[in-house]
Amino acid sequence: MQLEWSQQQLEIRERFRRFARAEIAPGAVRRDREGSFDHALWKRLADTGLWRLLRRREPGGDPGALWDFLAAFEGLSSTAEDFGLIMSVIAHAGLLEVLLQHGTESQRREQLPRLMSGSVGATAATEPGGGSHIASLKTAATPVESGYVLTGDKVHITNAPIADDLLIVGRIPSLGRQDITLFLVARGQPGVVLGPGEDLLGQRSSPTGPIGLRDVRVTAADFVGEPGHGLATLYSFLSFDRLMYGIAVAGVLEPVIARAMERISSRMAFGVPLAEHEYIQDKLVDMKLTMETSRWLAYSAASELCKANPASSMQASLAKLAASEGMVRAGLELIQLFGHEGYDRASGIERVLRDATALRLAGGTTEMQKKNIFKHLVRLRAQHPQRSDGES
Repeated sequence: MQLEWSQQQLEIRERFRRFARAEIAPGAVRRDREGSFDHALWKRLADTGLWRLLRRREPGGDPGALWDFLAAFEGLSSTAEDFGLIMSVIAHAGLLEVLLQHGTESQRREQLPRLMSGSVGATAATEPGGGSHIASLKTAATPVESGYVLTGDKVHITNAPIADDLLIVGRIPSLGRQDITLFLVARGQPGVVLGPGEDLLGQRSSPTGPIGLRDVRVTAADFVGEPGHGLATLYSFLSFDRLMYGIAVAGVLEPVIARAMERISSRMAFGVPLAEHEYIQDKLVDMKLTMETSRWLAYSAASELCKANPASSMQASLAKLAASEGMVRAGLELIQLFGHEGYDRASGIERVLRDATALRLAGGTTEMQKKNIFKHLVRLRAQHPQRSDGES
């Protein structure tokens, strides 16, 4: 496990901290109020070379590329003040990661240049009837003479209203019991219907909405990974996706903890600064614990992902769980610390709580993270049963 950033990675992180502070943060309040996505800003972000850092993870590429990308992402998250945009970055990076690790050479050659230069990507699993529960998926591809026709509906998909390239999780029922397959489709392709953006409580600058698939023509060239083996590919993607939540939350909390420390040091209560009250100290300690736990569990998951270790799935769920639950607590406590000022939209403090609420749903609900973690615990127990003398 990587315990410290290299000098090069520190420079990458600082470069993206500066970019986010100068380019992203100034318009964050406006984008939140309007619920808008800034395409020009997205293009400037692509021009920084952020996605090229991740591309170096192509098969046979640089084994340290993931850490360089995460250093950039950590810098971006810590000063952007726009959690919606960060969510769109996570969704886009997820599609890139799937293509890099599981796409064909032809798919990478065709898709990656535009996805790295300003196009927007999305990955769609969630459906109206069963959320992201894979076993209940109804989106299906039916064989026809020249390939397949893909039909179904996806909902609440990050980046969907503005996506140029989409990865669809569906089935090929004719394959039998093992039928989960990943399909690449594009905006403008006949039968692909991208619905309007949803009016969200938080993360409002991240366009989220439905995708309709009406007899969309696909061929074997549009499969990502082997047909019927999409579940294993999807689990790899989920590990990457969830660990990024841990880093994002750590980045968001870093500046608000500093702001809260300033508040409790200058605000008086009962003749002394708020900082001298133990119940106030407890709130800041819990925020700091969330920040560091989320960050280091994410690093651990990244380390296991680099080694293609299945343990990355549990570590990523731990990071996501710690991040999502901790950020909700932090959002509530921040409003408590700042009082009416924190509840006022002009402060920006209330936005932390609004943005945090979706984290208990996105990337798999809190309950799904716990289920995944427990499943791994059961598997570990089966692999390493206790000896009769009580030693493991």
